[in-house]
Amino acid sequence: MRTLCWNCRGIGDPATVRELCELIRECAPSVVYIVETQLSKRRVEGLTTTLGFEGGFAVASSGRSGGLGIFWKDGLDLRVKNFSRYHIDVWVAEPGKEDWRLTCVYGEANRSLRQNTWDTMTRLRGELTLPWVCIGDFNEVLRREEQMGPNERDVAQMVGFHEAVDLCGLSDLGYIGLDLTFEKKIANDQYCRVGLARALATAEWSAMFPFALVRHLVAAKSDHSPVILMNDADSGNRRVGLGKIFRYEKMWEKRENFFPMFERLWKADGKCTSVSDMHVKLKKLSESLADWGSREFGHVRNELRTLKARLKELRAAVGRVGPNYEEKKIESRIVELNYREEVMWRQRSRIQWLAECDGNTKFFHQKATTRRRRNRISQLTRDDGTACIDEEEIGSMATEFYKNLYASEPTVGMEEVLVGNMP
Repeated sequence: MRTLCWNCRGIGDPATVRELCELIRECAPSVVYIVETQLSKRRVEGLTTTLGFEGGFAVASSGRSGGLGIFWKDGLDLRVKNFSRYHIDVWVAEPGKEDWRLTCVYGEANRSLRQNTWDTMTRLRGELTLPWVCIGDFNEVLRREEQMGPNERDVAQMVGFHEAVDLCGLSDLGYIGLDLTFEKKIANDQYCRVGLARALATAEWSAMFPFALVRHLVAAKSDHSPVILMNDADSGNRRVGLGKIFRYEKMWEKRENFFPMFERLWKADGKCTSVSDMHVKLKKLSESLADWGSREFGHVRNELRTLKARLKELRAAVGRVGPNYEEKKIESRIVELNYREEVMWRQRSRIQWLAECDGNTKFFHQKATTRRRRNRISQLTRDDGTACIDEEEIGSMATEFYKNLYASEPTVGMEEVLVGNMP
């Protein structure tokens, strides 16, 4: 299971929503927690389907400050137990594991009131004995070295945070990635950088998830870095290498040279005389089209990954005092590519009758997500009537079915099939 946490500094901006959608596609979290939504409860919960989730709960902001939101996948048994302006507390049940507790925290921004957050944490600790993990923007540091810049950190505030962590029996899970998660410009063009986001867990929770890993990510639309908690990082980072599915992109047809190129590729290998020939011909055509599309239009996600990697390098540079010209250009380009990515989602939703300028993002994401969920094969029925949910066995069963299907009787009417598939 993965939990993505981000202080988005206002989720009302469409560009911020697009960047959050891209983070979700890239990280595939089961739970997303956003801080400082700066929106009403209704509007935040209305983002549930837009972000591709089935469950959502929000705490309203106080004017233009604060506001929390949590979203989760349908297959996850997650129950919201209590909440406040500083937290959302949930119980999580996973098959084959003991129930555990996730508390999404937001530290009080006003220093004089920050003790309220620590009092909330200690109160929550006394309510339940389940294995417990806390994640969020705590608005405070545990050590002096977690802040860089001209301003000195208030020692009393750090001590208050330390005491709350000790009383709750929590330990910092550490991290990989950028050292500091927040950056702010202060007087005289100087910058202050602070590590405000983190994950803390009890010994019981760490024993349940011994390979848990926290990673700091990069984002362009907020001065806070997203954080992702991977409960089982040892297996969570491995992906099944099934290869990329070929998709015909409608936008290719906008190029004048597309149809002549398509005709040339189709005729390159001559006529087909068997189903096997047809399979080879279509395979070559799809590979050539995918390669052409990548060269002509560029691969949005590849470029996004490259830009984010470069942005991460620049932000981690030794002696960096603030964002330079290259960083600002990269941030603008990321925002632009996120918009292009949204246009591609619209095309893949197979809704052709709305103009590209239509702003109904929720509609398109819901259509594309519904189609993807409908097309997913989650189980097959074996010959003996039992259900198979193992992905590897499902793949073998499907392969065997089509082998038997096409080997069951001789092929007839090939000429009619081929004539019907000629461009």
